[in-house]
Amino acid sequence: MPSASEFSLTPSANTTIGGTNVAEGCSPGGINEAIRYMAATMRDTYDRLNITGSYVPTSGGTFTGDIFRSTRGAYLHHAGSGQTDGRVMFQTEGSARPAGSEGLIVFYYT
Repeated sequence: MPSASEFSLTPSANTTIGGTNVAEGCSPGGINEAIRYMAATMRDTYDRLNITGSYVPTSGGTFTGDIFRSTRGAYLHHAGSGQTDGRVMFQTEGSARPAGSEGLIVFYYT
């Protein structure tokens, strides 16, 4: 089965593709087979991606349900659009409130 993991990130190190020699000076007859092998590898990689639905836009967009970071818990979100500061800060008790806009969350500890 073709697999993208068999290739090197260094182009000059990829002298064979699917067992076919594609090094400098190789037989031109094997190039077609190497191209077919690469096409099969791309399709196998695509099938393994398990893409469902659409991509998340880099700005705007809407989510439904809870969103979690891998191994880091949930994303913070505020109820109002005016709460634009999403930082969470930990300060020693008695410290002045840090400067920030609406939505800054400060925990004081002793």
